[in-house]
Amino acid sequence: MGGSKEEKEREAEIKEKARKVKKLMDEVSRYLQNETVTMEGKTKEKTIQYFSGGALVDVLMSSKWTEENEDLFIETRHEATEFCTGLLSNEFFIALKLKSKKKITDGESSKSKKKSKPLKFDVINDAEDFFDSPDMYYMWKYSPMGIWAYIIGGGLLLGVVAMALVPVWPGEAQVAFQYITNGSGVVVGVFFALLIVRLILFVMVWACSKGVYHFWLLPNINEDKLGIMETLKPLYSLDNYYEEKERKERRKKRKELRDLSGSEVTSAADDKKNI
Repeated sequence: MGGSKEEKEREAEIKEKARKVKKLMDEVSRYLQNETVTMEGKTKEKTIQYFSGGALVDVLMSSKWTEENEDLFIETRHEATEFCTGLLSNEFFIALKLKSKKKITDGESSKSKKKSKPLKFDVINDAEDFFDSPDMYYMWKYSPMGIWAYIIGGGLLLGVVAMALVPVWPGEAQVAFQYITNGSGVVVGVFFALLIVRLILFVMVWACSKGVYHFWLLPNINEDKLGIMETLKPLYSLDNYYEEKERKERRKKRKELRDLSGSEVTSAADDKKNI
């Protein structure tokens, strides 16, 4: 009995740890998917949005996870690369192999991107390693259902079924359907009213603080890549614009210092080889 109890506790602990890791990966993936610059390309099946491994690591190294964090703390590009390898293994994104010879760098202007033909890729489904390189390409596979997908999908389904059955409904049911339709209109109206109230509150706080503070009621309400419950959290956010700007500058400086120290080490190693 004792051994069985210990095994159950161990299994519960493993499941809880796996749940936390999955939740963390979901959070980081959403951030990377929103912040990483993508470009248009093509595979045999469809048009895609791709990004380079180097660009993904750059975004991760400028994120909040490079600061002291109990869930995830990334100090070096090597650690960022290892984390991205985990995302690749869990199929958050897919590796690509370039077919055409011409390459486009991450810093290319949007005007030249529009003029140039999309690059063509082959999909590599069995890739195991992620590479921090501007010449290695990937595309996102992770695409969580957002709140609008649920609302629009469910509304369309219910609407089609209801409209098809209205003629055969008894009088009471038709009246009930009319009330439901009117209620749905009220819900949509309340949602748009909430958006207007959010904007008014933001402008008031921004004006009273002379642009220092940014206040948002339900800051994630417009995030279509979040689940229904996640869009309602947190209830509000109040950010100091200049503090946030300073944090981003500090992250950028730390990244530049790490890159500089890494290049110095590489240069010293090359000099040693030449000697």
